[in-house]
Amino acid sequence: MPPQTTSQSSARPARPGPAGRAGAFTSPAAASPASSASAAAAASSSASASAALTARPARSRLTDAVATALRPLRWLLHTITPVGWGCLVLLAACGLTGAVMGWQEAWSAAAVVGVVVVSAWLWLIPRGGYSVNHSLLEPRVTVGDHALIRLTVTNPRTRPLLPSRMEMPVGPGRAVFVVPTLTPRAVHERGFVLPTQRRGIVTVGPVLAVQRDPVGLLQRERSLTEAQNIHIHPRTLRLNTVLHGVLRDIEGAVTQDLSSSDVAFHALRDYVPGDDRRNVHWRTTARTGRLMVRQFEETRRSSLLVLLSTRQDDYAGEEDFETAVSIACSLTMDAIQDGREVRFVTQIGSLPTSSSLRMLDTSCLLSTGEDDVSCDLLVRHACTAYPEASIVVLVTGQEVDRATLARARSFAPLSMVAVTLRAGQQGLSRLHAGTMPVVDMDRLEQLPTALRRAL
Repeated sequence: MPPQTTSQSSARPARPGPAGRAGAFTSPAAASPASSASAAAAASSSASASAALTARPARSRLTDAVATALRPLRWLLHTITPVGWGCLVLLAACGLTGAVMGWQEAWSAAAVVGVVVVSAWLWLIPRGGYSVNHSLLEPRVTVGDHALIRLTVTNPRTRPLLPSRMEMPVGPGRAVFVVPTLTPRAVHERGFVLPTQRRGIVTVGPVLAVQRDPVGLLQRERSLTEAQNIHIHPRTLRLNTVLHGVLRDIEGAVTQDLSSSDVAFHALRDYVPGDDRRNVHWRTTARTGRLMVRQFEETRRSSLLVLLSTRQDDYAGEEDFETAVSIACSLTMDAIQDGREVRFVTQIGSLPTSSSLRMLDTSCLLSTGEDDVSCDLLVRHACTAYPEASIVVLVTGQEVDRATLARARSFAPLSMVAVTLRAGQQGLSRLHAGTMPVVDMDRLEQLPTALRRAL
């Protein structure tokens, strides 16, 4: 426990060092007054430390005793509803009025309210015995698909179980259902369809056995299962070979750096000691009489950098942002499935791209923010963090002006191919922001055509 750790650490400096340990084993006759004083101080310190250590469990027992005493009070606070507290106040007021004023009406009202309050506790008699299980047919679905939840209630006992009311939290709402009378070994099954119009993570469960009196004075809930999460992924589109001619490794962006071995041939030069003999150009060597070798331009491995703006001012509405998320996830998933190198970056942070499933699960948490940085700064930070990228695709809304997109292009190196895809109400069209090609689109299905126009 933390209090014990604190007291032990405070007592640790009082322990004798090597000299003190040596003095502890000397005879009393050889002990000096100084050593006696240090021994007395050590003994008093050990006594105080022992007293502190013995006092800690006492305080711990006191805390446990207080927690045990307050447990019924906490149970009452969770069991009695606001209507129940109002009835108790009314009961006390009627009883006090009848005792002080001697009114028969007050006593009659107190008796009626008392009967109602006492009878309400009878509804909280445990009716346990149910075996409940809820399962998700698919823990991961796409926006617009059906998410089915199967609930099974079994009576494992040898006697019938009375009807019971149960509730199951589903996201912000609750599914309420009544389990009928179950005979021994009987099974009651129910199915629920979860709405999936919005991307996100929905928590389903736990199933709660709810006991409540007819008046609503008392309510008791018992958890019967564990909560589970359903990931509602954004809609994505398979691009197939739309970007194949651009993102192949052999067609990586050519740099100005020269190399002695690569794919892009640059020129011939004189041989210098250390060059690979396999690069010797024998025809030119025979014609000139000098040993000539091939020189190449370095090419970089093709790397896709997908940037998604989460700035709220960049979009006209939530639907536009959902379209942008689907576009960015489609580009990233297509590159992952083709085995290409890809990065997915937003103002919030980078999304994992080791697998499509992890990327889509994380994309369920994406949302817009008012304080996010602008698109041009996003491009600058991303290109600085990932300078090896050869293609940069900025996905944003149609509320971003051309000046911001032109600045964004200036922040990306010239060796990178940079395009912008804007989601909004404007249909498929192409324009330029400086040297940056910009394609507007209003539907995810337009993505293959938009890429062909941009590249």
